[in-house]
Amino acid sequence: MLSFSELLDKTRKAKGKPTVATPPPSKKVAPAPPKDPLKNGANAQQASAEIPKAEKVQLEDERTLVLLFRGKVLTAPNGVLKIPDEARNLCALFESGLWLVSASHRRSPLVTSVAQAAKRQGFKVDEPRYVTPNIIIQAYVYADRNNDSAHYDMNAARRRIVATLDKAVQMGANDVHIESVNGRAVVQFRIDGSLRQQDVWTQTEGDQFLAAVYSHSRGQSGSTANFQEPQAAMLTSDARGKDEITLPKGVISVRCQWVPLSNGGAYLDMRLSYDSAHLWGENFIMADVDSLGFSQEQLRVVQSLRAAPGGLRIFSGPVNQGKTTTLRVVLNRRMAETEMRLNCLVIEDPPEGGVVGARQIGCSASVKDDQREKTFVEIMRCALRLDPDIVMLGEVRDLQTAQFAFRLALTGRQVYTTGHVYSALATPKRLRDIGVEPYIVYDHNLVRGMACQRLLRSLCPHCRISWNDAIRDFGPGTRELVRRVRAGLAIMEASRKKANVGRPIKECVVEPDMSHVYFANPEGCSECYRGRAGRTVAAEIIETDAKLMSLLQDNREDEAAAYWLSPAGLNGITMLQRGLEKVRAGEVSPDDAEFELGIFARDRELQDVEERLGPLP
Repeated sequence: MLSFSELLDKTRKAKGKPTVATPPPSKKVAPAPPKDPLKNGANAQQASAEIPKAEKVQLEDERTLVLLFRGKVLTAPNGVLKIPDEARNLCALFESGLWLVSASHRRSPLVTSVAQAAKRQGFKVDEPRYVTPNIIIQAYVYADRNNDSAHYDMNAARRRIVATLDKAVQMGANDVHIESVNGRAVVQFRIDGSLRQQDVWTQTEGDQFLAAVYSHSRGQSGSTANFQEPQAAMLTSDARGKDEITLPKGVISVRCQWVPLSNGGAYLDMRLSYDSAHLWGENFIMADVDSLGFSQEQLRVVQSLRAAPGGLRIFSGPVNQGKTTTLRVVLNRRMAETEMRLNCLVIEDPPEGGVVGARQIGCSASVKDDQREKTFVEIMRCALRLDPDIVMLGEVRDLQTAQFAFRLALTGRQVYTTGHVYSALATPKRLRDIGVEPYIVYDHNLVRGMACQRLLRSLCPHCRISWNDAIRDFGPGTRELVRRVRAGLAIMEASRKKANVGRPIKECVVEPDMSHVYFANPEGCSECYRGRAGRTVAAEIIETDAKLMSLLQDNREDEAAAYWLSPAGLNGITMLQRGLEKVRAGEVSPDDAEFELGIFARDRELQDVEERLGPLP
């Protein structure tokens, strides 16, 4: 028996190119008279059901009807509806809704699944026309003859995808958001933490864009694009073939996530992953965390953690706050310091890479959960047999991953990973929450480092506004914010002086220097967007010791925090304090810092400071 492709090739070579498909002539046989339902004890309704409706359609088509092929064949190899090749032998769907099904496979799961997928994606599907396989072959011959216009459409779709990604890279975007609903598609870029609208298309253009991204990506979570349920895929930089998307220079991959909207639309987020050279230049391997916004004191803690053998280092923070970027910088510097002599394994889901000399092991987030879980378990089983010196795990998200991380740390390997925790000191809570045993969590030789970070929008140095002018121009709310900045700076400076240890902070505050405190200009200038340009990290990082972990294990969190922050203890600094330092230096607008990090000073603290220093001038 010839395969579908062989039949199609054979038909293409036939003389003539009919644009009308008719069923082949058949020998007419008079149908047998139906049985008398009364003789068999059945009612009239049962009797009529004995003659399938599909047979009536087929007989009617053979006698009187001609099938006219118009428009696109959605199920064609280059069509918008992706179906398995074996299903293409049995059915064909036109954009008009014409639904051709092989009469001998009318109840095949391959056929019904295609119809269901088409309906979920909003395509019209008429009542099936049951035909011979030859007519289905002719439908695809028709689609092949009209393939030039289809190639043009696909080329146009590819060009739009490439143009959108190129524009996103030029503007420094991290994400491309496309919402296709209510007759239009809105395109937004996330730049420096804020969404900016870039374009508006018709909903048809938006739907075509979403479908084209899916068809040109890799590792899709489903065999067909079905935006009535969540789906995922990846665009990668190692694209091959005419149907692949070539990513802009500097982009490693694009992680794509589709979800349905409650009002019948679809939504796509495309997360761009940049390579290190694009972010920091050709000498990126020598960059360190101070280039991201860490202070010099924090840099020394990171350097100490890089040099310490074995143990776990956990970098935390919300989604899209630069945790993976920080880990890349740390590991690139570690590989440079050791002259690439270490075996570094990077295990991520999805794989992002970006560490020079590392071996990338990934299980894509675009595959189904059970398959991804199975792949990850196999990776964990074999990781220790790969003789690693350093292992980077993309995220500790469950007990199984955490146990794997601690098992590696117990063997003396350096382990780096990320988590979702609101502060560095809350890291042990998260580990306990997912089920890790306390005797492991609070061992400072295993959990060597805990960090947490946020990204703050940087002030434009060309158009920023002094705080005095901001109070005059922006209203009374700005004055209240400046009061909190003043109180927060005064308390921070008093608490961080070693000479003030043991004394009431209220008695130690002095007037802070606010000469470099600036606000963002909402009108912006040619060098920025609404007064901001770029982002900087506000981080807190802890190199643990036995006393700190003992206090945390005993749930004495206030004492643990006081020990960590005290100049007589670990002399640490919180994210909020680091944000205040950046405000004092004129790097960040106070309102942006408070939005990300919290209130600089509470009412009671404001009163204490102003009783000592007097009201704000």
